[in-house]
Amino acid sequence: MFTETGPALPQAGRLASSSGKLRTLACNVGLAACYLLFSWGMLNDFMRTHRFSSLILTVFETLIVFYAVCRPAPRQANTSLYDWSVALAGTFILLLLRPAPQVHDHAAIIAVQLVGMSISLAALFSLNKSFGLVAANRGVKRGGLYGVVRHPIYAGYFISFAAYVTQNATVYNAALYAVFVCLELLRVAAEERLLSGDPEYVSYVRTTRWRVVPFVY
Repeated sequence: MFTETGPALPQAGRLASSSGKLRTLACNVGLAACYLLFSWGMLNDFMRTHRFSSLILTVFETLIVFYAVCRPAPRQANTSLYDWSVALAGTFILLLLRPAPQVHDHAAIIAVQLVGMSISLAALFSLNKSFGLVAANRGVKRGGLYGVVRHPIYAGYFISFAAYVTQNATVYNAALYAVFVCLELLRVAAEERLLSGDPEYVSYVRTTRWRVVPFVY
């Protein structure tokens, strides 16, 4: 019995590993393609209108896509179709944002957009290459902004993209942002569910109460 089933385990592991690599490759290729279309449109808009909100959004998304594509393999692979669907939808939907027909950039709202981006990037840099798209265990971070809320990258997203949509107010962008917020909250729930089995994360939850917004959620 042992000799018959023993060799099958490494083979199953190799098949699962190959499947995971193909899934990651497909995700990276799709993300890169959508990013190129997004950045082309945003940069063209900036060249025509000098809309600063489009330029800084492109720079921000460039950094996010770079870290996403270069992400390392997680300790605990996630094969949940639901988690992958929510994560990919929450990532790709932002690349569908489009500038409004008229330029309505305002210095104060640009400042808010930059603050939100700074929060996300500070949290991202503190993760280094532990950043990923789909909920997975890449180690528990406690320092910096992660000592304030458990998901500071999402907090920064909510602020920066709300500022962008405010300056590029269309029904289309507003609807995208509403769906985006729902998807990000589902991603938070998925990550919390997956990491709840890690004793280190359970300890972290006890010391860092708030998920995204202090004193709110």
